[in-house]
Order: sequence, then C-alpha cells, then structure tokens
Amino acid sequence: MKANKQQTTEESYTVITPVIYCSDEPQIDRLMNACGVVRAVTYNKLGSLQGWNLNWMFAAPQIKPILPPESVGMSKCRKIWEWSVNDCMKAIAAQQEAAIAVIIREIWQKLPMQVNQQKRIAWLLEKENKKLHEQALILFPKCEIELSREKLLNLLYTNPTEVNWLHRRVRKHFQRGHTYKRNQIVYQGAGYKCQRVNRHSVVLTVMGEDARQKITLKLRSRQIIKGQIRLIRNELQVLEVHWTRTRTIILPTQSKLPVLIGLDKGYTEGFYTSDGVQVAPGLGKLMSNKTNRITAKNRNRYRIRAFSESLKKHDPVSSARIFKNNLGYKVKERKLQNEKNTIKNFIRRDLRRVITTNVELFCEDLSSPIKSKTGAKSVNRKLNQWMKGELQTSVDKIALETGSKVTLVNCAYTSQMCSLTGTLLGFRKGDRFTCHTGVVLHADKNAAINIRNRGTDYEIQRFMKSEEVLVVLLNRTIRYLVSIGKSISDALELGWLNPKFKAKALKLETIYHSQG
Repeated sequence: MKANKQQTTEESYTVITPVIYCSDEPQIDRLMNACGVVRAVTYNKLGSLQGWNLNWMFAAPQIKPILPPESVGMSKCRKIWEWSVNDCMKAIAAQQEAAIAVIIREIWQKLPMQVNQQKRIAWLLEKENKKLHEQALILFPKCEIELSREKLLNLLYTNPTEVNWLHRRVRKHFQRGHTYKRNQIVYQGAGYKCQRVNRHSVVLTVMGEDARQKITLKLRSRQIIKGQIRLIRNELQVLEVHWTRTRTIILPTQSKLPVLIGLDKGYTEGFYTSDGVQVAPGLGKLMSNKTNRITAKNRNRYRIRAFSESLKKHDPVSSARIFKNNLGYKVKERKLQNEKNTIKNFIRRDLRRVITTNVELFCEDLSSPIKSKTGAKSVNRKLNQWMKGELQTSVDKIALETGSKVTLVNCAYTSQMCSLTGTLLGFRKGDRFTCHTGVVLHADKNAAINIRNRGTDYEIQRFMKSEEVLVVLLNRTIRYLVSIGKSISDALELGWLNPKFKAKALKLETIYHSQG
C-alpha cells in the first residue's frame, strides 16, 4: 500500500545576528548616513500619492534626477544607493497596502453583498465548463451594486482620485510617511560574501564606499547568511545583521471530516472555543499587571521630567544629569519586551495544546480601533490594540503550523444572541447566558458557538455595519416569535428581549405583518 505523502509549508522569520568585529566602523557610519539621506528623499518624493501603486523596480529612475549617487558620495557604490531606494519603496508600498485593506472594508460596507448575489456567485462557480460559465454570465449579468463595487476596487489601485468619495477615504487612511533614521544599510546577495570560520562564527565581507574595497564583519552565527541583509546600528550603538530564514513545517495528518471551531476572544482568558475549552486562562491578570506597572512607571517619569525641567534655568547641570540618569529608555524597553514575550508565549503554548490537527477556525474580526472616549481610560488601555493583534497573530501562527484555515467573521451581537435559537431572545449576566426557555449556558461558549455559526451564515457578511446586522437578527427574532405564537410585546413583557431593541423591533414587526 502506497504511503500518503506528508504535506509541508514554508515559514519565514527574521534572525538578528550581532557583529563582534568590524574592520572599518567609521566608513560604515558614513555609509549609513548617506543611505539615510537617500531614504528621506525617497519618502518625500514617493511617500505621497505620487508613488501610489508604483512598482518598487521603477522607483530608482524617478529618484535619480533629484538625488544622483554622486551627490551623497556614493558614486563608487551605486548598487547600495539603488538598494536603499528599492527598500524604501517597499516600505511605502506596505504602508499603502495597510490603507487599502481599511478602504476595501469601507467599500464593502458602502456596497454590501446581497443574499441573491452570493447565491448567484455560488451557482456560477459550479459551472466548471468554460462555455456553460460564459452562457450563465450572459443569462445572469452582474447587478448595479456589483458593478459599482468593482469600479471602486479597480480605481483604488489605478486612480484613487477620480471619485470624490474614494479620494476622501484615501486621504483619511493613507498618511504620507517620513524617515529620519541614519542607522542602516541594505545589501542584496551581490553586495556581500559569507564564509564559515568555525562552527560558531562566520565572516561577512560587504561593500564599502568603494565597491572594490571590502569591509570585514565577524559574526557569531552557525548558519551561512543568504538573501537580503540589513546592517543596523541599534539603540545600544552595537552593529547587528538582520536577515531572513525559511524553514519547512511538516503539517499533521488531515482529518477525514472537516472540523469547525469558533473562537471567542476574551480578556479573562485568551480564547473560549465552541467546544467549551478555555485557552490561556489567566491572561487578564498578566495584562492587568503589565498595564498597571507601565502606568505607575510613566506617572513617576512625568514627575521626574517636570522636576528636571524646573531646574533648567538655575541649575542646568543637575537638570541634564537627572534627564540622563533617570529618563532613559534602555531598561524600560527591555522590560516591556520581556513582558510582551511572556504573554505571547503564554497564549501560543496553550493554543498548541488545543489545536493539534488541521481544522477550520472562525474568529471575530476585531481590527477596528476603539474610537469611543466615553469608556474609562484604564479599560481602553487594557483592551488595547496590541493584545487584540497578538491574539489574532497567535491564531495565524498556529494555523500555519497545523495547516488550518482561519476565517474572520462579523463580531456584532455574537455575545447577545442565543446559540440555541439564533435570535436575540435571552440575556447575559456575567459568565451566564440565560435563554428564553430557561436554559443557562456559559456566556463565552455561547458566543463561540454563534461565531462558528456565523462563518456559514450567508446573510451576515464580514464587513456589514452593526446596524444592518441588528436588522437581520431582529427579523429572525420576529419570525421565530410568530412561529411559537408570540409577539415582540409578549417577549418584552416576559423579559425575553432586551428593552434597548424595543423601538426598532416593533417597527420591523409592523413591516413584517404588513407584508403578510
């Protein structure tokens, strides 16, 4: 019997290797300063809409008339000048893609996918024959909403200033960047050579100000360095090489039946699965300790800074000494990084315990920032975007290791729905969700089941506004109440429905009965 071939995937990660010896550090510093000027000019020229959707391969010809290599003393190392421009353009392109991701969300909110459109697309995908597919497109053409959406999506990449609405979105979400860093040099593979000295060290020979004169760097590394590298002088004024490695991950054996798991993101615990399993319990305590320590530390730093500023006029020496010895960032950043690593490892270790095979994961899309100013500062601080981002990054990381699929769904009202009926009947209090039938569920498990069910819900799309989701859920609630011989008024009297939905629910009920 032929054995099944193991499935694999590739993972890329950055390696930071310290430099233990450099043959010519002053020349490295001069090159870093020159590359910083090149990056600054590139950002000023192409960091606006002039460089929108520009391929990084065509960036150097646009910068060369403004800042030729000779003007920054790089006439004998033109390749380093070109690599700096290309790398800067890649950073600008990444910033553009981040803005495009937010704008695409707003386009889908403006022109959402209707149920009949989704059914039409699913029906067209079933036509494997090309001729049948073309005939189906002629018989069932795209509607006006689909055409308008496609037009905006195309203009977003080609000419975002043509439509006023799209232009306003781009100006809002894409903020042009600037750079003032003078601490790095980018080398491609043709700009250096790497040779092994012994099992613990390698020697790197890189281009200098004259491409024919090499600079020798000795590194503590067991691997031969390949690909693009970045020579950086860090905050401690130590040289280090940043480079990328790729490793092969062997995926676990695929399960015969697809397993669907909903993940409810929380604060007390990292996740709660639809199977009733807690992931990373005690995360809230770790996060609270971290944020409270940072708050107290910063409060004391502000007092020391104010005292230092008050001494400037009559005792500038003491003021400078206080500023230097008490307001540094080295220890502060090291502690913060250690705490972040602790929380990251805590989340991922528990996720690896729960997710061991390839499954389909459904998570809430919590990428929208909290803009409300009404909540307490301490609460908003604890629910900061870093923790949300780390939770989602951990899910993506474990999904890559296990070959799982991650699907983000709309998070609106997932914790206020009853997972047994799919309606808004019932109420949540603490960790308990009480259904209208009297059944008591764990609130987080109930939300996780709703998230899993929403992954296969055709009516509620990921980018729908919460008001539109509420209308869909209230219509389902009305239909369910009619099926059991009740009305919205009865549900309000019995305490099944939250009074905050009263006005909209009664209005929708009137429309429902008027339609027969």
